[in-house]
Amino acid sequence: MQKQFLPFALAFSALASFAAAGVEHNDLRVGIAGHAFDHLGDIAEQARAAVMSGSTIIYSTGFGALGYQGWPTPSEAEKTHDATSAYLSEAKKNGLRLALGYVCATSIVKLENFARNWPEKFCAQFSAPPQKWLQQDREGKVLASWYGGDYQPACMNNPDWRTYEKFIVRQQLEAGHDGIFFDNPTVHPQGCYCQYCMTEFALFLVKSGEKIAAPSQNSLKFLRDLAASRPTDFMRFRCRIAADFLAEIRSYARTIKPGALITCNNSLNSPEVFFSQCRTYGYNIFEMSQAEDLVVVEDMSQQPRVLADGNLIEYGPVYELLQAISHGKPLVAVTIADGDYHTPPNLMRLAIAEAAAHNASYLSWPTWPANQRTRMISAVRPQADLLRRNATLLNDTEQRSDALLFLPFRRYLETADCQPLKIARALSRANVQFEVFCEEDFSEKLKVKSPSVLLIESPAVLLAPEIKLLETFQRRGGEIVWTEKENWLAELQKMVEKPSVEVRGWATIRATVRDQPKKRMVHLLNLNVQRVSSFEDKVTPASDVQLKVRVPFFSVHSVKALTADSAATQGLIPFKLQRDKTGASLEIKIPRLVVSTILVVE
Repeated sequence: MQKQFLPFALAFSALASFAAAGVEHNDLRVGIAGHAFDHLGDIAEQARAAVMSGSTIIYSTGFGALGYQGWPTPSEAEKTHDATSAYLSEAKKNGLRLALGYVCATSIVKLENFARNWPEKFCAQFSAPPQKWLQQDREGKVLASWYGGDYQPACMNNPDWRTYEKFIVRQQLEAGHDGIFFDNPTVHPQGCYCQYCMTEFALFLVKSGEKIAAPSQNSLKFLRDLAASRPTDFMRFRCRIAADFLAEIRSYARTIKPGALITCNNSLNSPEVFFSQCRTYGYNIFEMSQAEDLVVVEDMSQQPRVLADGNLIEYGPVYELLQAISHGKPLVAVTIADGDYHTPPNLMRLAIAEAAAHNASYLSWPTWPANQRTRMISAVRPQADLLRRNATLLNDTEQRSDALLFLPFRRYLETADCQPLKIARALSRANVQFEVFCEEDFSEKLKVKSPSVLLIESPAVLLAPEIKLLETFQRRGGEIVWTEKENWLAELQKMVEKPSVEVRGWATIRATVRDQPKKRMVHLLNLNVQRVSSFEDKVTPASDVQLKVRVPFFSVHSVKALTADSAATQGLIPFKLQRDKTGASLEIKIPRLVVSTILVVE
């Protein structure tokens, strides 16, 4: 039987697409899912190491590199198909649950050779050669890639490029992948002014209620000038391009494999670009997440740890901001230190625990050199096993919040400075339990049943309807703290008379509280882990950690400590209980906290 992956055998299906709603997938749940890249530089196809270290989902190459470097000869393509299929089949026999195939959303490498192996029948489906698929400036000239070298950026709005991308997606899915991970879904910092982007920009304005009367002559120039004259609208449009691309590809992918998962590199290489990456490269997580089944971010420096000078780094506050704009999609992050893709074992375990504490999953790079592989696997695996055994405590939980933090994400149109990130970091350092929400949830979050505290940077960031909702919120007993004031944190702490958790005496410990009926989980992280090298770290345990935990019920029969750290306190923990009119408070002392512990109060 002839394989249907060769270029000249391509016939795109016109079957109806799946709905745009996200796919419910048990394998993506927190604790159950362990995500991993299976390749790094010369170290490739590390599915076995990923599975042995606890991962259940890999992001693999397959046809990915061939997709942007230029399609190979038919015999080479067949070899890649067979090798990829065999590789994924073996990985799933060993315990892998899902494999997402890598596809680059915009890059073409060595354009002059890109189409060298395309047969005539394959070329016939395109209206123009690849040289015409690239992003263009206002004069119609090709824009140079921000990567430099042999890279050139294709336009995600170009219909020929989308046809080609669908072809690569088909190859990945038919080779055995369960979905697609798109890298680099990027719009040039100058913006693309090709004819397709200009047509879509005009439609974007029309859908917004604008009337566009383009002249019959020189309409492309007219639209280019219009885009240049309306920078805010053009920025909003640029931030929609990747989402529209992902939505179309997702619908197509599910005609090939029902339930195929689609995600992309949502970037966020550092928290400070939370707003600015929208302004520069069109990476808008609020928009893209609506077309994704899971949201993947890749941070290059914020691996949780202590620095040599004693300063602490954590990613927890960023998780909370991401949850607010990801439309309830599963959240996945890889955090590394100083651009080093290798992470020593205790720091990796800390990062895995930090993600779970914030209702997210960690994405690792278990692409270790052969001489490190066995040691790293045995050191990392216990953390994955602990979370998997206790996945019922990690999912279907309600975040406990003593304060609400408003994130007006629309502000990226005005500034690159995300003030709520600074506030979230301060709250986390103080172990104040908080929840972040963005403008689309403003009305819902203010429907409080009991008095709440709301944090907002300034009245200037509010719209008129939001100001009216605040008035109602205050009449119901809600309080507002304007964080533009220097003493806002002290003001907040006075308002929260009975905080959900208090950590006494340890600045290196972070506590996050999540609830289930008649249960309260307190995730404790010890950030006092120092990175020594790519494969070595130093842990300074915390002793006699004293906590005060507030619970919304009157009777407590047990407090149990769950940890993957063999030298840490675990099992039943003594406590002192004091009841009042609305619940109870527990005094708890943990003799030894190493990397991370989950307290389960029942």
